[in-house]
Amino acid sequence: MRDPRFTKEAVERRVFEALAPLIGWDVVADSIVQPVPPQPDILCEVRGRGSIAVELVAIDAPDTRLRLTNMFGTRDAWSAAMARHTREEQETLHSDLRDAHIIVYFGNELGRRDRASVLFALQRFLLEHPHFKGEIAAEEIGMPRGFHGARIGRFETTTGPHVSAPSGASWQPPQVSKIIEKLRDRTYKSVAPLELFAYATHDEPDGAVGSLEAIQAAVEAHLPGSPFRRVHLFHVGFLKHICSMPP
Repeated sequence: MRDPRFTKEAVERRVFEALAPLIGWDVVADSIVQPVPPQPDILCEVRGRGSIAVELVAIDAPDTRLRLTNMFGTRDAWSAAMARHTREEQETLHSDLRDAHIIVYFGNELGRRDRASVLFALQRFLLEHPHFKGEIAAEEIGMPRGFHGARIGRFETTTGPHVSAPSGASWQPPQVSKIIEKLRDRTYKSVAPLELFAYATHDEPDGAVGSLEAIQAAVEAHLPGSPFRRVHLFHVGFLKHICSMPP
């Protein structure tokens, strides 16, 4: 079962609630509604501004979005792998790993299913090596594709295992085309003035010369005649409002 914290609706609400205050909006908390398409993602009341509708669009590069999706899916992959063991094996692992912090190094391209296969092999290793602490090389669990090693630490805790999979890559330019697609969309049915929140989670939209200028040029060209009255640009990771267009 998918974690309800990571459904599209749950993520969109958290993003909106984090970003709205950055542009000075005082949103009435119990006024937030998430209607179904063709209505926008968010409908709310903003003190001093009245009813406002918001559409959200993530503009991280495709490779970045895939990498982050894979990274955040690691915990679900761990649970899927655990489900393949017998009840007795699961109980043994839960007991042994209560004080464990597990860092797994995957290739960025490895998705949830492949991660679950790797983690099953890792769990088999841990069953055979109780109270293990230290480094695990790929050779020790059969050289599975996309696995670059793991580190097991033991700490004074009883809430483990805590599983993480760090991920990194070079800066990728924002998807300006995603903003253009939204501005060209004429299907929105909104009962309130409509504004667009364009945001990046990882790569800064203004992180290279010309990247912000490309976004501003696209908005200038396509905002007139669109269903939207303004576009707001953010970096979620830094909780940063970059600019609003028009200002």
